[in-house]
Amino acid sequence: MTRTLHAHLREDRGVVSVGFALGLAITIVLLAFVATVHGGNDTQARADAIAAEAARAALTALNTRGTTVTIDPAGAQNAARSYLAAAGATGTVTITGPTTVTVTVAIDRPAVFTLFGASNHATATKKATLVVARA
Repeated sequence: MTRTLHAHLREDRGVVSVGFALGLAITIVLLAFVATVHGGNDTQARADAIAAEAARAALTALNTRGTTVTIDPAGAQNAARSYLAAAGATGTVTITGPTTVTVTVAIDRPAVFTLFGASNHATATKKATLVVARA
């Protein structure tokens, strides 16, 4: 039983296996990409939240000794740094005015899939302003 070259080339055996393997590989790469993008977005959202909360924590340190209520610079920096330490983040705290504080946070988190990078890095800067209502 000798088969001709034409008959051999027309066989379909194994075609589904190759197609399935290729489709599975593409699906895995796409899932890894989606997980990496989500990890980056999640890291950025966490950096934003930590910076905002650290800035709010700084506003709890008030100086009420003068005629107006202002931020106590040393107390505000200590409060914000304590919040950053508790959150496991690093950052800078800057008193930008008598009623304004700015916090910049940098976060690195390991990536789920290292195909598109070993870690996710995010930086966020938030400003909080003390508002005192007069009765």
